[in-house]
Amino acid sequence: MSKPPLKQVGIGSRLLVFALASLSFACLLGQFYGLWTMRFFGCWILPPAGVILYLIALRHRGEPQSLNNPRTWIIQGVIGGVVAAIAYDIYRLPFVLGGVPLFKVFPRLGELLLARSEPRWLVQTLGWTYHFSNGAALGIMFLAIVTVFARPAFRTGAIAWALLVEVLLLLTPYTSFFGLQLGPQFLVLTISAHLIFGVTLGLYLQRAFRTCAGNN
Repeated sequence: MSKPPLKQVGIGSRLLVFALASLSFACLLGQFYGLWTMRFFGCWILPPAGVILYLIALRHRGEPQSLNNPRTWIIQGVIGGVVAAIAYDIYRLPFVLGGVPLFKVFPRLGELLLARSEPRWLVQTLGWTYHFSNGAALGIMFLAIVTVFARPAFRTGAIAWALLVEVLLLLTPYTSFFGLQLGPQFLVLTISAHLIFGVTLGLYLQRAFRTCAGNN
């Protein structure tokens, strides 16, 4: 029996996967605007969302790894997003070593998730884990959107996606909340870093789905 074509994937499946992944960002946004604490969201919302994504991937495990498969969006989105986040941080590392406080956000995230400042190893671990969770979420969200098209533009689409996310982030209280100076240096570094994220994500997905996507 032949597999259903790409166009038969329901919009509901895409919206569900996109929404579940986006909760990683909702965790922090709610903290910004006083809607909930990251500790509450991290304990009671993110774990069930992760379980549901896992179950969705498990449900589709018998289907081919294609652009039409929600399991593919989740697994390849996580891998691509984490790889892109690593490239993003490697790019920023020389500036951090030069004194730019780009990484000071991570321990603060850990403190918000733990609701205390000790032990420091756990604070750091939680902060960095949440950071890579956001990278994975971006990968999943992007794949849930871009695979609507039969020939997804992974490279250009991922760059546009990463830059859009950065613009939206700058419209939130992100910089003031974490005590970052919103000046020309910060803008150049953060936009270029997100460009690196987008390029890496796009190249990874282009390679992973070469047979499905063709040349974009």
